[in-house]
Amino acid sequence: MIYACQDYQFDRAARLHSVPARFGIPTALRLAGLSHLGTVACLVALWSTAHLGVIFLVGVAIVAVLLAYEHWLVRPEDLDRVNIAFFHVNAVISIGLFLIGWADVWFTGLGR
Repeated sequence: MIYACQDYQFDRAARLHSVPARFGIPTALRLAGLSHLGTVACLVALWSTAHLGVIFLVGVAIVAVLLAYEHWLVRPEDLDRVNIAFFHVNAVISIGLFLIGWADVWFTGLGR
C-alpha cells in the first residue's frame, strides 16, 4: 500500500481501485501500518508455536523497528522517500528475517 501511494493521481484518473485511490493516502498509510502490526503479530505467533528461540525473537523485534522506520520515512504529504522505504527497508527485512530464522534453528534447534 505504501508503494501504491505514488500512483494515487493516476489511479484516480484511470478509475483504478487501489487502496490509496479509494480511501486516500493518509488512510492507505494507516492501513499499511495495521498490516505491518499484523505481520509482527504473526511472526510472534510463529515464534511461539514453532518453539523458536531468543535469536528469532530478537529478529522479530528488529523487524518491528524497521517497519516503524519505514512508516517514519513516508508521510502523506511527502512521498519522496517511498522508494527507500519500500525497496531498501523491505530488502533488509526479508534477507534479515531469513538469516535470523536460519541462525535460530542452526544454533538453538527447532522446538527445543
